[in-house]
Amino acid sequence: MMRPPAPVPPPPALRVGLKEIVAFGAGDAGFNIIWGLMLSYLAYFYTDICFFPARMVGFMLLAARAASLVTDPAVGLWIDRRPAGHQALPLLRGGLVPFMVLVVLTFVPLPRGWPIVARGLCAGMAYMGLCVSYGVVNTAYGVMTSLISSDPAIRLRLATSRMVGATLGGLVVSMVTLPAVDFLGHGNRQAGFALFMMVVACVVGALVWLPARLCHERVATDCGDAPPRQLVVSLLANRAWRRLTGAMLLTMLGSTFLFGALVYDVRYVLHAGDHMAGWLLGMMSLMVLAGCGLSLPLCARWGAGVVMRCGTVAAGCILLLAYGLPARLDLTGAGLGLFGLCVGVCNPACFTLLAHAMRHEGGADGLHTVGLGWALNSMASKMAFDVGGSLLAGVLAAAGLASGAGHQTAQAQAGIHAGCLLVPAVLYLLAGTVVLRGLGVQNPVAAVNSTASPPPT
Repeated sequence: MMRPPAPVPPPPALRVGLKEIVAFGAGDAGFNIIWGLMLSYLAYFYTDICFFPARMVGFMLLAARAASLVTDPAVGLWIDRRPAGHQALPLLRGGLVPFMVLVVLTFVPLPRGWPIVARGLCAGMAYMGLCVSYGVVNTAYGVMTSLISSDPAIRLRLATSRMVGATLGGLVVSMVTLPAVDFLGHGNRQAGFALFMMVVACVVGALVWLPARLCHERVATDCGDAPPRQLVVSLLANRAWRRLTGAMLLTMLGSTFLFGALVYDVRYVLHAGDHMAGWLLGMMSLMVLAGCGLSLPLCARWGAGVVMRCGTVAAGCILLLAYGLPARLDLTGAGLGLFGLCVGVCNPACFTLLAHAMRHEGGADGLHTVGLGWALNSMASKMAFDVGGSLLAGVLAAAGLASGAGHQTAQAQAGIHAGCLLVPAVLYLLAGTVVLRGLGVQNPVAAVNSTASPPPT
């Protein structure tokens, strides 16, 4: 019997080595450092460091995202129409320096002698610029998951590297932020935040530079010269993509409430130091990492759809139970740890389902758009972040939160605790029981990650 010929190895230019995979994960570590800072500390920075009223903060967060409604889809369409080999990398490389500059400007406290309207306007413009620049470079980076290789095994390794990097980036933010701010500012958090964000901008710039320098585009998208309207109609006709995007919007909204209110909850309800919020966030990041390790065998046994649905419902139930228990640090901390484990289990399943939807379930015309699909998915998550921040600021203002005060009234404490646990619980339960109901069961190995993963929930 003749043996089949040995497979011919691909040319070196087509191989994706360990260095490229690690560099790709480093990029998401950088992006999630910024995402974690915005998610957990931006509202706190504006109210307790800059002393902006909570209602003003809510308006700033919501207004700043308006620009992304135009820029994110435009970036996705631009990527889809670029020539092969030069679709995403030019944006990733060209947008890096403006992104670093706006990271610093967003967290620079303005002089207290300025009128509050002028300070609020300048802060809002800086944050709007950060939202736009983040959307440009993060969308380009995300699409690289599909452009680096068409090999399912390589894409799975890229997605895993990205999830690990994202979790480690969030862990660094949670453990380092407030201690570093206090250390650099010698107790003055206004000066400390300004100095800390300069260091952060340099670190994030170096991390994002790694995929921009070491990763290569080998695959082109296949949407052809279809007009934007046809691409949008085809994407919106994709039922699975709509369900997943809706569920991610609700879970991101819930996570924004939880992480945004956590510092207030630890300080005013649990009566612990500010640094304890960082330790809780770090513990949650470790549990998310553990959940990612459990996700693949669970998906292999029950399917990604079942795992994501059940994990989302379990996360909501855990938060609801934590809210019903006495407000104690040990009980709330245990609940947050279990919540992080559920989120870690859900994230890889979500990435797999989204990949399958965009790769195999296009519209009736058969179009598959990677750039626009990722851009709109990412835009929905970021919109949920800003809408959630605005709603949280409104809840805190309605509850009577006094910006910068050492103590809060019982009514304000009740509003903080509900915003941290009850509202996220309801949103996660709504996503798991209503939006994801009837979601198809898929094998995660068969439905590999053929598109970029969304920001972590």
